[in-house]
Amino acid sequence: MPVTRHRQRILEVLRDWFSKHDYSPTLEELCGELGKSPEQRATVQRWLQTMRGTDVDWDDNMARSIRLLQPDPTVQSEPQLPVVDTLRYLATGLAEWEGLSDDSDKVIPEALRLGLSRAYLTSLLQGDEEAPQNLPEFFDWANRPLAEWQPAKKELKYLADDVSLIEQGVLSGFTIQWHVEGSDTERQVQEKLLHDVLLHCRQYQQEEAYREFRKLIITQPVLRYREYRQVMTSSALRPIRDFVSSAYIDLPQLQSEDVYRFCPRCKYPQRRKSDHSYGCRSPECDRLGRELKLNPLPTISAEEAEEYKVITPGIHRYGTIPGIWEIDLYQQLTQLGISVTLWPEIDEYDLLVDFGRKQRWGIDVKDWSYLDRERLEKVKYRSELKATYVVFPDANEHYLRIRVVRDRLEPELGGVKLRLISEIIDAARAIFEGKNHA
Repeated sequence: MPVTRHRQRILEVLRDWFSKHDYSPTLEELCGELGKSPEQRATVQRWLQTMRGTDVDWDDNMARSIRLLQPDPTVQSEPQLPVVDTLRYLATGLAEWEGLSDDSDKVIPEALRLGLSRAYLTSLLQGDEEAPQNLPEFFDWANRPLAEWQPAKKELKYLADDVSLIEQGVLSGFTIQWHVEGSDTERQVQEKLLHDVLLHCRQYQQEEAYREFRKLIITQPVLRYREYRQVMTSSALRPIRDFVSSAYIDLPQLQSEDVYRFCPRCKYPQRRKSDHSYGCRSPECDRLGRELKLNPLPTISAEEAEEYKVITPGIHRYGTIPGIWEIDLYQQLTQLGISVTLWPEIDEYDLLVDFGRKQRWGIDVKDWSYLDRERLEKVKYRSELKATYVVFPDANEHYLRIRVVRDRLEPELGGVKLRLISEIIDAARAIFEGKNHA
């Protein structure tokens, strides 16, 4: 029986036990509740060890000390509905509702409908009856302090007592700050998590945690439960554990399949197309997979899928896919023996390439399908560096035409230069080999 099934059964038994008793069970009592014989005590103990630190904990020197850890980001018996995401849907839906004209039919925006459903389900699961069940109740509820809603009070550690979604008939500052824009609201909300991680790590100067989080969602978009447990207990990611738990969901929650297939390039679960074939959520992955003739990855069954966690589609789209090129360039440069730092100064740019003797490059990697001068102008030249580059994958050259258009664009970019990945590799190799030869 897979460890995740043992875990689920143990969690159910412990919840039932604590609903009836105000003390912890002994190991022998837990065996009995699980329907195991005393001879299987060591087996149950091994199962508990795989859950320690994420689901349960105890004092090694004290009897009856086992306890459930809360919040539990890995419990699979309940839908994973982070309150932060729910509030973003509500804030976005309110902003969209306000933008509707008075003479329109005022169809409930999708974001608001989704937020209402999530708020009601969250309250139902937590035994809280404060969430509204219809639109009139919602507008009354939205004028009240969010701190009165127990799920928000539990999850938002620094929520002020008087913050509400609506204040004196208009959108509150909280709502204006939390709403997201874009036609794909669900993915925009998920992308916002990446921005929140960035702001948090900059505020508390957690550069190592930020770097580990970025590498994790790029290189490990799919994790077995035991791998996920190791991630959740790692010292590097401990400062942003809540963000990590929001980034990953159960694989069956992403989609339901009899057999799960994975993209050979980004490793994310493929989805079924209209012609009943399977492909990556990123068309670029499919194209590159064909061009590079990447071998298919092993499939897994629906039963095996219960043991897997995956990042949300929004994190995959906005974090994993563009990050693949960043990791690829990093690896190519470090294989040459060059010193490279990923996301230095908590993402001031993507790579810092250091040749020594005060010769350093700052690089931003852009996986763009078209060139946008306004977006290019947001990359600022760093005077303390020898060069500042915006670098594009060679695979995009056939429609970006970097070699053709950069002579026209670069004079307007204040010293920022446009290059392809292959050009950066060649230039870096020439400098590095020249220094070694000297």
